[in-house]
Amino acid sequence: MIPADRTLTAAVSHPPVRIPNTRLRNCREERGWSQEQLAMELRGFAVSREGREAGVTGNMVCKWEKGDKKPSLRYQRLLGALFQRTSGELGFIDDDAAANTAAGSGTEYDYGLSQPSVERRSFLRVVTVAGGATATAPDAQPWERLSTALRQQVVATPSVVDNLSVHTAGLFGLEERVPAHRLMERVTAHLGTLSRLLETSPRSAMRRALVVTAGETAALAGWLAFDMHDNSHALAYYRVAAEAAREADDNALLACVLGYESFQPSMNGRPDKACALLAEAQRHAAHSDSMMTRAWLAAREAEEQAHRGDSNAALHALDRAAEAFDRAAPDGDRVWTQFFDRSRLDGMKVTTFTRLHRPDAARATAFEGLRTTSPTTTKKRSLLLGAVAEVHIQQREIEQACQLVADALAIVAQTDFSLGLTRILHIRDHLSPWRDTQAVRDLDEQLRVLT
Repeated sequence: MIPADRTLTAAVSHPPVRIPNTRLRNCREERGWSQEQLAMELRGFAVSREGREAGVTGNMVCKWEKGDKKPSLRYQRLLGALFQRTSGELGFIDDDAAANTAAGSGTEYDYGLSQPSVERRSFLRVVTVAGGATATAPDAQPWERLSTALRQQVVATPSVVDNLSVHTAGLFGLEERVPAHRLMERVTAHLGTLSRLLETSPRSAMRRALVVTAGETAALAGWLAFDMHDNSHALAYYRVAAEAAREADDNALLACVLGYESFQPSMNGRPDKACALLAEAQRHAAHSDSMMTRAWLAAREAEEQAHRGDSNAALHALDRAAEAFDRAAPDGDRVWTQFFDRSRLDGMKVTTFTRLHRPDAARATAFEGLRTTSPTTTKKRSLLLGAVAEVHIQQREIEQACQLVADALAIVAQTDFSLGLTRILHIRDHLSPWRDTQAVRDLDEQLRVLT
């Protein structure tokens, strides 16, 4: 029993609200850096920029991102120069304060562009040369520019190419939490940089690496466009990503593009067309060493075969997905498989079992999926919560189902995830027989606010 005086203290004491610095975390992850890597980069940057050591550690970065502590003014300036972002963009001051600072002084900090590091100077020279050789119309669409660049012959250093690849990986990582319309500008800007480099890049191993990175970035742009309901632009990005995959002879990338493309007919009620695209994707994936891509595509096929009502094909696809997943080495796979972990596989299994009307298997998998997944605000978690909600609907456990849908809806609202919203609206259709219950009425009110 809690003593009366402690209860009173808890009631009247208001500890300071801890606000996580998601902007700083997003900037770090966009570079593909861990917290310890950022600390290491900042220590090296401090020496080259200021001529003195910095005592920053990965644990300090963790506290900055959690909101437990705020970086000192020195570290704010170093971080701003390292990332080339303002204090507002790094989450150190709010947007209004950032706007006032910019209006008052024109620029907030000297970000060190006048004295770039050796590697930074090298990168800028390459981009400048590439920009001067642009042969594409300035008003061309991003996918048109990349398509033109792929047909032309900047020689970039291996380190620059590696940095561009790491940046692409960081953008894929951000996709799980950042709304598509906010991330798209960063992705297309990155794609523009890659296109400028490719426009004068001769046939070489360096060019192939650039082509692969550009293709991966174009595939991500296509997925973001699809999430923004811009299907024509999504298809254009997919086409040029496939063009890049063919030039680089990258079967795994081509399989990824086809896998992304399969969502469009699926959303339009054409699981047969989705299955055809997934079958082609798996033929290409079979000629690659990306086991995680094979696992994801097989799980996607299981969902669509279940949608078609083909139980044998769906269960066989699930077996192949599980086998490939167990053989995969997650840390060494491709950028687009970052999202595909055990909990996402479980979520796709739940969807398959639910569509096949196998409630016992669905419930057991749902329990395991919720047990192993991290309670973070990610798009894939919203899909898992929705899949588990459908299990409860089949068991007529309406209050539990509505609570899970409400939790999924909160994530969808924060991430502006249209695929997640479409799934939720589909689940709401299954709740129609209970439309007059309080739980469903409360859910409808939340949906009205969002839609």
